[in-house]
Amino acid sequence: MIHVVGKLGIVLLLSLLVQSCEHKELCYDHAHVVDLDIVFDWSEAPYAKPRTMVIQFFRMDGSYYATRELASPAGGKIRIEADKYKVLFHNGEMEFVGEIGDTYATYELTTKPQSILAPMGRSELNALPPEATANQPVRNIPEIVWGGKLEYVDIQEGKDDQSVTLVLREITTEYTIEVLNVENMSPELDVSGALSSMAECWRIEANKPSGMLVTMPFELQRCYDEKKLIARFASFGHCPDSEDKHTFFIYTSNQTYYDFDVTNQIHDKSSGLKHIHIVIDGLKLPSAEGGMSPSIDGWNDVEDNDIEMN
Repeated sequence: MIHVVGKLGIVLLLSLLVQSCEHKELCYDHAHVVDLDIVFDWSEAPYAKPRTMVIQFFRMDGSYYATRELASPAGGKIRIEADKYKVLFHNGEMEFVGEIGDTYATYELTTKPQSILAPMGRSELNALPPEATANQPVRNIPEIVWGGKLEYVDIQEGKDDQSVTLVLREITTEYTIEVLNVENMSPELDVSGALSSMAECWRIEANKPSGMLVTMPFELQRCYDEKKLIARFASFGHCPDSEDKHTFFIYTSNQTYYDFDVTNQIHDKSSGLKHIHIVIDGLKLPSAEGGMSPSIDGWNDVEDNDIEMN
């Protein structure tokens, strides 16, 4: 009889524990976790076409809480625990942009490693000497990025129809490079470019460039009728910590390269902070048939290139 009572007591105790657990789970699902409508405001970037949107939630002490991703750039509904948060947000599904940092203050969007000659598609060429990349790590140019921050949002328990509006602005800077009056352009001579002392990352909380100084390679489009080379690309800006020298490099499949000091043009703020326009007037490329004989390291730096920089 004692054994029977003991077993009944254990069963009763387990039943109470299960009910208690179920009650806590029910309470968690319906009281602490609430629906929140996310609305993205694109009024400051009306032509943006992001693939997805990423929202990073941080606790008020700056520690990471959770990530939500929405398929629609208009926004959508999420489920989240009622609490007070700081929020960082940006577009997602980017091939050349990564995410690093696990606090509100250290979360960054970062560029990814790249081969200096990848835009030319000539990886079989000898490696460039260090001075031809400004002795800096080489990183890919990022996609266009839009983002922003919200320093405080209070998501309340037991309240219906809660929403938050997140205003997006373009984070990246647009660079346009034009090389005018180019001689010896030929379909048989491949060319590409690179720009030094660019920002590796963007820190959304601080709204500024960050990370190391890097060199970024990019394609140069050949405009034969206009005798012009042109490039347009996005970046996270330049000089994250101090003003540095910027060199524009041009590489050719004949293993010659050219370097131009474009520091003043990049630091000139007359065209605005989000649009940088660099112009080089005058460039004589090597002949596609013969070209110059490579030096002992496989590349020639053309130093006698008479140019006028606008």
